[in-house]
Amino acid sequence: MATLLARAGVSCCELAEKDFLAVSPSDPRYRQVHYILLDPSCSGSGMLTRQLEEPWADTPSKERLHALAGFQQRALCHALSFPSLQRLVYSTCSLCQEENEDVVREVLQQNPGAFRLAPVLPTWPHRGLGTFPGAEHCLRASPETTLTGGFFIAVIERVEAPSSATQAKALTPELLPSPAPKRKRRRKAAAGASTLPRMQQASAQ
Repeated sequence: MATLLARAGVSCCELAEKDFLAVSPSDPRYRQVHYILLDPSCSGSGMLTRQLEEPWADTPSKERLHALAGFQQRALCHALSFPSLQRLVYSTCSLCQEENEDVVREVLQQNPGAFRLAPVLPTWPHRGLGTFPGAEHCLRASPETTLTGGFFIAVIERVEAPSSATQAKALTPELLPSPAPKRKRRRKAAAGASTLPRMQQASAQ
């Protein structure tokens, strides 16, 4: 990673060699993170070089896919737990549904209403597999359909919480505070009470 960054001329970064799942979202260094690019370990079934070097290993076993998908789900759920996160890119170089659409669907179901899929390059011809509503916002590529290496991309963004003004408008009349009683009526009542002894004195005379 350090070599690739240096080769690209990137200097505004800091490498941290640690387990991402062990990074605390409340850590002062990371709790203000707004954007995350999550490119977890995957089967690499879309990598052309691997297909050329290991043509017999282009289809991962079910056991390997299950283990990879489990880790990918944990990593994605952990990434979405960062409190200031606004948008996340989830990407793999895999063609397998288990590592792509299935992972995204499962994690969104675990966070109902908190996040949604954003369209990725809408004009791109190859979309996500229609395994759940919104999967068409994802992007796929493969040597057969797009003449590229195989990969998958999903953009997940946080659903904005309603503002305090919107919440106030939504309150029912029963929940709104009742108006305070008018003080003018109290003054009249007090004035009437104060004149009563004078009237009694006049009748007595």
